[in-house]
Amino acid sequence: MKLKVLLVQNSAIIGNKKATFENIYSLLKTYTGEKIDLIIFPEVWSIGWLCSIFPQEAETMENSPSIDVLKDIALNYKANIIGGSIILKHDGYYTNTCPIISQKGKVITTYDKMHLFSHKGSEENKYIATGSELKILNCAGTKIGLSICYDIRFPEIYREYSKHGVEIFVNMAAWSNKKPEHWEIMHRARAIENQCYMITVDQTGKITDKEYNLGNSMIINPWGDIEASLQAEESCLLYEIDTDKVKELRENFPLIADRRDTDFKTFNYKEIHLYE
Repeated sequence: MKLKVLLVQNSAIIGNKKATFENIYSLLKTYTGEKIDLIIFPEVWSIGWLCSIFPQEAETMENSPSIDVLKDIALNYKANIIGGSIILKHDGYYTNTCPIISQKGKVITTYDKMHLFSHKGSEENKYIATGSELKILNCAGTKIGLSICYDIRFPEIYREYSKHGVEIFVNMAAWSNKKPEHWEIMHRARAIENQCYMITVDQTGKITDKEYNLGNSMIINPWGDIEASLQAEESCLLYEIDTDKVKELRENFPLIADRRDTDFKTFNYKEIHLYE
């Protein structure tokens, strides 16, 4: 099956949603009239990565300017939307949430980020509650597993997805340019070890005077090869994925079938001391 995806690598204007929305529409204008199956946004695409502003920038499902923009884009481009993430306010807590919008402009589900980045001055866990549910999207028979940014450092998520037949992983991020090697290596590894496509969509541009987002959004095939990518510029990437490559690889190289997931639950573990 062929799946045409559009990756939106934007630079959020922190503290100015309206200007960010206008910028998003400008980035997308080039693709008017294109047949697109999925449009994918980065993490916190409408407000940027600055944890201290999360509470004041939080929205609700009932009153969300960011979701309204995504719905409008879905209708205008007749495409399904994997909406990066927004900060949602609930009764007494907040979540870092990816809304999924159908091509008819309806919210059909959400995914809450499961692992919260709270290192090197970030305080995501101070404001955000952890998610607890994996989400698999079925797009005309192709299964897509969702994750957000820091989730990539926890391969258990992707292993669970692959056990359930997922063929494409999507990871939406606001990833610092201080860790470019980790960004590429981990995403390629998740693709290789699960024989899946991996789509990464990252913000670009300034976070603070001392920190910038990496950009470098990528489409990685099941062999771990980067088929298409962006650099640090603010731009979009339109690419057609051939999911038959996943099926062919899994049939010819039965890595997943050879895994001993059930056996690991019954193995004995022994610790041997070498210097006794």
